[in-house]
Amino acid sequence: MPEKKSILIGCDDTFVLTQVLNILSSMSDFIFSTVTVSRAIDLNNTARSLVPDLIILGFKRNQPIIKDTNFNSNKIDIPILCLTQSYECESLCWSKNCIVFTHPYKHINNADFLIYRIRSIFLLKKTESVTKPGTSFAEAALQKNDTNHTRELSHYVMELDQKVEVLQKIKTRISYLYPNVNDTIRRELMSIVNSIKTVANDNKLWDDFKIYFEQSNPDFLLTLAKKHPSLSPKDLKYCCYIKMNMSNNDITNLLGINQESVRTHKYRLKKKLTLDKEQDIVSYLRTVS
Repeated sequence: MPEKKSILIGCDDTFVLTQVLNILSSMSDFIFSTVTVSRAIDLNNTARSLVPDLIILGFKRNQPIIKDTNFNSNKIDIPILCLTQSYECESLCWSKNCIVFTHPYKHINNADFLIYRIRSIFLLKKTESVTKPGTSFAEAALQKNDTNHTRELSHYVMELDQKVEVLQKIKTRISYLYPNVNDTIRRELMSIVNSIKTVANDNKLWDDFKIYFEQSNPDFLLTLAKKHPSLSPKDLKYCCYIKMNMSNNDITNLLGINQESVRTHKYRLKKKLTLDKEQDIVSYLRTVS
């Protein structure tokens, strides 16, 4: 018998809303009751009265809604899936008060991709019902020790990590524009730079990734760091990617670098790990436990 789930969809784009509803109707392992609102102002009251299993946000600007304390103050146990526009950096949709997942608009036509993300969220939420009473959805997500979901969550965190690098490039671009604008625009640019600094310097991103990674690879980072103390945090992160069997293409996409940079970093890693030329770095890292 398919599970019954309630979903609240906030969306101001008819085409996107139709796409999402069609995808939900194709998920045969769940029965959905859906409520839709087209205005952000209606979202909070509807969420409060419905108490849905999932909230999907598809507004042209999701960030103000996520940051609104009237909306997020009581949503710690309701996962939120943001459909992010190309101009809307995923990290801007972060919130300390609720659990937020993201899905890029450009992949809205990839039904399988969105289905996998929604199904993963529900499977994580299901963990809440088998943990001790009072456990929040956030705590349940951390307690879930399943390889597939760990990989999904790790991939999500790494996607956010990539966005931090993009923000750094934006900050550099702003520094070139700064001398050529008036005082009002300079103040606005400085405000943007300060926001970028706050996000870029957030060490919690790497800490979260380590939590998810170490659930399926206990003691790997500790053992590796003790055995090779010269490895930098970036090196350790790179070793995690390799340990997870990510291809050069995967790493290229995650870090926003080219194939040559990936090969160069692997070569430097081999030297730091004191591996012979004929030794395979992937095989070596698999032996580390």
